[in-house]
Amino acid sequence: MYRIYPTLLNSFAYYEAQTLDSKGNMLVDTQEMLNRINRVKRPTTQAQQRGIDFEKAVVTGENEDDFKEGIIEKARLLLPQKYKTQFYSESKYKNCLIYGYVDLVGVDRAVDLKSTRFYEPNRFALNHQNFYLLGLKKHGVKTLDYIITDFEEVYRETYSFDSYDFTPLYQQLDNFVDFLEQHKKQIRDKKIFDSKTDNNQLSMF
Repeated sequence: MYRIYPTLLNSFAYYEAQTLDSKGNMLVDTQEMLNRINRVKRPTTQAQQRGIDFEKAVVTGENEDDFKEGIIEKARLLLPQKYKTQFYSESKYKNCLIYGYVDLVGVDRAVDLKSTRFYEPNRFALNHQNFYLLGLKKHGVKTLDYIITDFEEVYRETYSFDSYDFTPLYQQLDNFVDFLEQHKKQIRDKKIFDSKTDNNQLSMF
């Protein structure tokens, strides 16, 4: 059994696509992919911290005045009226357990808060966090909303369990498992091969 979380699969998507950064270097090369699998600590980038601050501002109101007027309120208006934060989700595919924590879950909606320097429509159509829809279905969750800001405006993308095609994500997951096997000797964090699951599932409300 492989225990895999969506952000790791998103990193693998960059690796497979050989995505380049602004300097023309691979965003995630083989060593960087292994570092992420092995949970090698990296300093938080300015962009990552800005995203963390955005989420805190929306959910708790912390330092919301640091953002452009109206941004936090617009995002907040798109949230369910009642919700739980950091809601655990897991699902199984073949010999993989896909697990993680979605930002917010309320009634029949899950929400993930995102920030980006540049936004374009359907940016998260192939994001592996869409796997959360599989794990949350048993709790009555039907849709996953991405609430996104480029710090000038707020956008929403909605993906529904009933209409979403998981096929491309499954294919990439299969490829990632092949990568794990090919580089098994270089993987120090063996939790990814652990068959144990988290049975401390949170209740909904």
